[in-house]
Amino acid sequence: MAVMGLAEGIDLLAQRAKLVKFLLIVGFSVIAASLLGQTAELRGVLSLDENAPLTSAAVAYVAIGLADIVLTLVTIVFFGVWIYRAAANIVAAGTVGFDYTPGWAVGWFFVPIANLFKPYAAMRQIWNASRGGQGDELERAEGLLAIWWGTWVLANIASNIALRLTINPASPGELETGQQVGIFASLVSLALYPAAYRLVDRITTAQRERLTAASIFA
Repeated sequence: MAVMGLAEGIDLLAQRAKLVKFLLIVGFSVIAASLLGQTAELRGVLSLDENAPLTSAAVAYVAIGLADIVLTLVTIVFFGVWIYRAAANIVAAGTVGFDYTPGWAVGWFFVPIANLFKPYAAMRQIWNASRGGQGDELERAEGLLAIWWGTWVLANIASNIALRLTINPASPGELETGQQVGIFASLVSLALYPAAYRLVDRITTAQRERLTAASIFA
């Protein structure tokens, strides 16, 4: 990505934040609709079994599931782009003690094992630096970050377990367990999306209001 000044970077961050927040709002709605379908499937109200009659409810459920997959991937991409710009702005501000390049602030999400804690550590520094923090101040804890990261990890783990249990179940009991875990993942996601929305909004606002001033007086 092109190198740009801090003021331009903050303007770009705000533009990207608008898109990410829109995707999160839509994603929350899709997750809520998917949860209704998952609950109906678990209760036997609708079925995706190949021998079951194809109903409009089943078609809608499948469509919502596909929309959820596509929207999740798109949101992850643009959330990563937003993180990159947030970190780049902090680097441009000359923040003392910031340990992450913009690339690695995003890249740690894709490194096995490390992706369980390094992205959170990077976001913690982004959060504090965006508020004008320097040095040791970048390691201060924040409740919203803990909620965001905890729900992100939990939703991903639960979703992976649900997929493994339902993609080719060995028994009806395994299928039912997979459906229950899938519902749990959706419930966690209903907490994740608002937390992510607030995270994006508050970091973007902090950079606009405080990062420029902090870089001038550092």
